[in-house]
Amino acid sequence: MRATLARRSLRPRPPDLKVRPTYRLLLAGSALIALLLGFTTFAQTPRGEPSGGSGLREPAWSPDGSRLAVVYLDRLWTMAADGSDARELTTATGVEREPVWSPDGQQVAFAASRGESFDLYMVDARGGDPRRVTSLVGDERSPSWTQDGRLVFSYNAQTTPRWTLYAVAVDPSASDAAPRALTDGGDNELSPRVSPDGSRVAFASDRESDSGDFDIWWMPLPERTDFGPVRRRTAVRVVQGAGVDGWPAWSPDGGRVAFYAVRDGIGATWVALLGASPGSPPQLVSRHGGSLSWSPDGRTLAIGEVPEPEPFYNGNPRRDSGDRPPTFGAGPAFQLWMAAAPLAVDAGSRELKPVLSGGAALLAVFDDVWGTLSRLYYADGPARATWEARRTLLRPLAEQARSESALESVVDRMVADQPLIKAPVTSSRAMVVSAHPLASEAGRLVLERGGNIVDAAIAVSFALGVVEPDASGIGGDGQAVLFLNGMTEPTAVEFKDETPRAATLDNPRVMRGGRLVADGPASMNVPGLVAGLDYLYAKYGSGRLTWSELIDPAIRYAESGFILDETLPSTIAEARAMIRRYPSAARIYLPGGDVPRPGDRFFNRDYGTTLRNIARNGADVFYRGAVAQRMVADLTAAGGVMRAPDLDQYHPVERPAVSGRYRNHILYTGGPPVGSGVSMLEGLQVLSNFQPVAGATAARDATYWHYLIESWKARDRLRRPADPERWAADYARHLLPAHAAELFRRIEPRRASRYAEDAEDATAAAVERIGTGTSAFTIADADGNMISVTQTLSTWGGSFYVTPGLGFLYNNHLRSSRTTSGATGALLPSSRSNTSSVPTLAFREEGGRLEPAFAIGVAGNAWIPASAYSIVAALVDGRLGMQQAIEAPRFLVERDPADSSGGSARVEVEDRFPRAVLDDLSARGHRFQKIGRKGEVRYGYASGVSVDVLNRVLEGGADPRRSHAAVSVNAVRQLTQ
Repeated sequence: MRATLARRSLRPRPPDLKVRPTYRLLLAGSALIALLLGFTTFAQTPRGEPSGGSGLREPAWSPDGSRLAVVYLDRLWTMAADGSDARELTTATGVEREPVWSPDGQQVAFAASRGESFDLYMVDARGGDPRRVTSLVGDERSPSWTQDGRLVFSYNAQTTPRWTLYAVAVDPSASDAAPRALTDGGDNELSPRVSPDGSRVAFASDRESDSGDFDIWWMPLPERTDFGPVRRRTAVRVVQGAGVDGWPAWSPDGGRVAFYAVRDGIGATWVALLGASPGSPPQLVSRHGGSLSWSPDGRTLAIGEVPEPEPFYNGNPRRDSGDRPPTFGAGPAFQLWMAAAPLAVDAGSRELKPVLSGGAALLAVFDDVWGTLSRLYYADGPARATWEARRTLLRPLAEQARSESALESVVDRMVADQPLIKAPVTSSRAMVVSAHPLASEAGRLVLERGGNIVDAAIAVSFALGVVEPDASGIGGDGQAVLFLNGMTEPTAVEFKDETPRAATLDNPRVMRGGRLVADGPASMNVPGLVAGLDYLYAKYGSGRLTWSELIDPAIRYAESGFILDETLPSTIAEARAMIRRYPSAARIYLPGGDVPRPGDRFFNRDYGTTLRNIARNGADVFYRGAVAQRMVADLTAAGGVMRAPDLDQYHPVERPAVSGRYRNHILYTGGPPVGSGVSMLEGLQVLSNFQPVAGATAARDATYWHYLIESWKARDRLRRPADPERWAADYARHLLPAHAAELFRRIEPRRASRYAEDAEDATAAAVERIGTGTSAFTIADADGNMISVTQTLSTWGGSFYVTPGLGFLYNNHLRSSRTTSGATGALLPSSRSNTSSVPTLAFREEGGRLEPAFAIGVAGNAWIPASAYSIVAALVDGRLGMQQAIEAPRFLVERDPADSSGGSARVEVEDRFPRAVLDDLSARGHRFQKIGRKGEVRYGYASGVSVDVLNRVLEGGADPRRSHAAVSVNAVRQLTQ
């Protein structure tokens, strides 16, 4: 039954947000596609803005300008231009998106998913039963009518990650009723819009972009009779800018194109004049940005606002491509706006607030959230029954919900009581936790054969380089914090990579466009991982297993292959354009020219051969022998700067671990050249001055979370740490209890503080690629021996360069150096790189001696120290088990890109914090950006082991955000030295 709903008043727009010019959006291919197709996975709440979104998106004007078609909670509606007389168009089930009116206004075409994929449909504009127009294998999206009775749309066949322009006649009896490709599919082409006169089609595309940016293009619309071979058609770029452009909308006269664009991290609506002279800037029309429709009279742009784009991080496996329901949007996200087109910025803009009734759609949202989390985490296993019981308990409450806020309260209850995604793993002997089950298994085998935790760490490290090659490997570096029985305190072994001797600011090979190169043969530092593992083996290994035996599992995985899950294919898909630059890398990571799929067996036999050489001849072969010679010969020929003397002189360094106190614990981590451990410890010591209620957690106690955020912001952060052999490393003051107490006194209990931006952070953000290719693992035994290791390639995929025949990716850490001559951390020959890593061991003081408590390690760029901070707080204050602490909701305090003064913070949060808690903190002045779908675990990839020596119990915590696995070791011959 079609619903008719009452008119609702309009609400004015809150004050504009300012754009910070130094903040750049850096995204890769499929992340942009997800944004442009509406797969929005985040939302944010501006300060002072009431919470709750309206669930509206994708407006489309009727040809006579009297009505709008919109999507409300994934259902099609039409309404009068002022928001009155709202009517639901169809009664069919499923998700309906992207409506567009026929030229005569009698029909509405749209994309809908009635099952696994999207097809195109059309329905009478007065409502009724829709008719399917296309049924291709894959997804058909973003239809646009032509004047001659066709729909132009974007199509993904699911056998390729690319989207291609197609056309189909709506008349099923026409000769061209079968969909036909308009372009050759060599580029992604999204959101097509046919011009008013039917002669051109505008679209968003990544053509001519190595970085994956999308710009607006137009090309002549192929004639209906053009049945020639499909080809890459000549197109004209409307405007070019770093970031993502999408959702083009033609002006009625065809002379201008409105479009959505992200500039400096902020989405907005712009208008470009076609045929303007090169370099003519587009005009900013509204700071509301999203899907667009230009009114037939040319005076108004309807904007379906989307949330700000997520700061993309490539390490996150793309396990679910579904479209998050807009119900849980916050602030202006998923609301409709009208803006004069084009007048002064936002002149005459107003929010359109029709009164719509969710009804069954609200219950469908509950089912969608439950179903998505079920598919992601609870499809089988012991938690399945608990998860189904949560639905049985809460679904009746969702049926009673009559507003989005009421529904979200029910969903918040469901998410708050989610069962653990991974069951806790316990042992009375030893525990190995790493980023991949096969790597953890390699460590287990070593321990069961009589090796110690250091032997196991070496096996895990080499194995990770094979099964998680995008994150770390022998072309990268690392850092280990180690405690063995008999030590008075832990020690840190640092094997960070080192700049080549020819890496100087006046060397044109390492500079590109005024910046240090970010990929290719000149972007790498001297790798340190093999030397570091060799040092650990010689000084701290058990001596019971040979070097070769520790590398054997990695060799087996490389030569015999292993079955892929979603993690490695996700990275390869994002980095496809970069990998293709280097044929030796493409041969391995794009077998047959395509992105490998989950379930495929992945081989890297060249890597296996290199590992056999290292196993047989020791680390020396990598730095002075045959492997070194092959590296140098290739890199020299390819334009790199690393030479034989650079490899020959490399050596790891053992340094005292850095320590700090948190309540009744003493924590140890690595120090400079890495500074993130000092920063984490300082934040914890500030927080230690606040006394929470017993068992406090951020997701349940707003005041506790306020102090977690404010203590992190209050840190007197260590500025640009660097190689301590080159620059003084003065951090002692940061870890003084009196200093922490002084910083704590600045925190106000009911008000968010300003955020003193670190100028170095802004510099670091303006790089060509975002995200750090890092892996972290922990191993402990019941005797209290513990090790935490973090290893990295710098960015995901490192340099993307592979020396032919060697099989491994090199790091691209050269880019982490500063380019200001004389500054701390400036590019100098033979200097150690900086990174974000916090391998951490924690102890309790018992009778004047250290009693092992836990070991943690985290990967994930800026999320590394923030996640370690949260996990420590959850273990100590929340009294959670290790698996519970690792699965607990994460947050990241960052500079707010919308504040041009740089003095405000934005807290990125997994969408697992209850709305009531967010509202409490928003009232104190905090600003939030949601990351991920409701209930989804998303960023910061952690491994942890808790240790109870007295009762000989260990618990492993493995992060479900990536592919981590905790493996119990129960048949150990001898563990201690």
